[in-house]
Amino acid sequence: MVLVAAIAAGVLINTAGLLQAQAQQTGEETTAEVSNVIQVGEIVGTAPSSSEKIKTINLTVRLASGSDPINISKASYTVSTNGNATVVSGDPKSSNVVTKLVGKQGTVKGDSRGTNNSDDMILSEQQDLIIVQMNLDSSGLEPLEDNGELQIVAQAPAGGNTYKSVTAPRRINEGESYIL
Repeated sequence: MVLVAAIAAGVLINTAGLLQAQAQQTGEETTAEVSNVIQVGEIVGTAPSSSEKIKTINLTVRLASGSDPINISKASYTVSTNGNATVVSGDPKSSNVVTKLVGKQGTVKGDSRGTNNSDDMILSEQQDLIIVQMNLDSSGLEPLEDNGELQIVAQAPAGGNTYKSVTAPRRINEGESYIL
């Protein structure tokens, strides 16, 4: 009887240890999903000199309060214009996304075109800014027309999401940039 009780106690202790480890891992993953968030700030849209539609957008992104460092090249963006949506990779080698890391003093630390230094794509401090430039034509989306609506969901690699919706101005002129 003592032997059976000892085996049962061993099984219970082993099971409790496994459950505790699984609960800890779930807690860490949940915390990362909620706290590691990319904050989308200003969005600037540009109409080329040959069009009255916004074809390029620049997103200014930074860390949300309390976030751990985030590698922007591993983030993704769901972009929607005029009811059409697409998922855009934050990978700097992608043809439709260009990222630059701008430091506190506004100096460009890295330009993803032609460089493989992924350290330049990491937001490590809240003062760090990265500009994510997207060409709406290249990503398969329709350019923004007058009063067009743009929705962006920025997703950090750990899973935290940020949603931002903006509207284009009532009148778009060729060759001009607009804060959306």
